[in-house]
Amino acid sequence: MTTRAFTRLDELVPRGSLIRFSIAGGFNSAIFFFCWALLLAVFSSTDVRLLWGLCWGSTGVFAHFVHRSFTFDDRKPITWTLSTAIPVYTISLVGSSASIGWLAGNFPEDIRLLGIVNLLVWGVIVWLMMRFWVFQYTSTAHASQERQEE
Repeated sequence: MTTRAFTRLDELVPRGSLIRFSIAGGFNSAIFFFCWALLLAVFSSTDVRLLWGLCWGSTGVFAHFVHRSFTFDDRKPITWTLSTAIPVYTISLVGSSASIGWLAGNFPEDIRLLGIVNLLVWGVIVWLMMRFWVFQYTSTAHASQERQEE
């Protein structure tokens, strides 16, 4: 039953697609955003970039495994995907922390809303890097579990 459900999901929302990444990313982002908003409330005098970076880094490793099993696939060895995902998350950590810092400096009253926008923009950047560099995913190279013999 579960395999059939995932096969149907693969047909409706193909692996590697931005929609599939968004489904998994929405889950990861909700955890990230909740943690970040909580830290903002508790440590309001702390630099927003530090809190953002702390949450981004801690949820990044978790996100790798979610994307490996749900968004893309496990054709690449874990040693490859994890070692190439770390630079992706490091680049996105630095870039998203810098951009949230700039946004907080220029639009402090809207920082939570702009945090969502920042998260979405960097989500697309991460998806591109994960799809083409980390997982080197191409839809033509993927076959569903039931159709591997074709």
